[in-house]
Amino acid sequence: MEAELVRIAAIGIIAAILAVIISEKRPELGLLLGLAFGCIALMIAFSKAGAIVMVLEDTVNKAGIDGQLLVPVLKVTGMAYITQFSVDACKDVGQNSIAGKVETVGKIMMLVVSVPIATSLIKIISSII
Repeated sequence: MEAELVRIAAIGIIAAILAVIISEKRPELGLLLGLAFGCIALMIAFSKAGAIVMVLEDTVNKAGIDGQLLVPVLKVTGMAYITQFSVDACKDVGQNSIAGKVETVGKIMMLVVSVPIATSLIKIISSII
């Protein structure tokens, strides 16, 4: 897995250098190159997510914790990555205002998805008290 990260990082550096060179004459192509690399890197990263989910599910089951609590955690994690990618893409094209709004909406949506975890924690704490 580490070798794959090094490979992706090297390709990212090459893509960034090419984007700078291309952007001098065709800025839109440099932007597209950056977005294409970002999408490819995200797809590779998300393809590895299945193994992570399996390990987490196994750990949760062994601990005797309700597996449904894992779903919001995974959703929030995915939402955070998607939000950050979108914010970075907006900033890359100089749209800081849009980036800020995407970031705010992402945070609100993550909060909404995390409500089941918060309510479960409240129930656990209230049963202890």
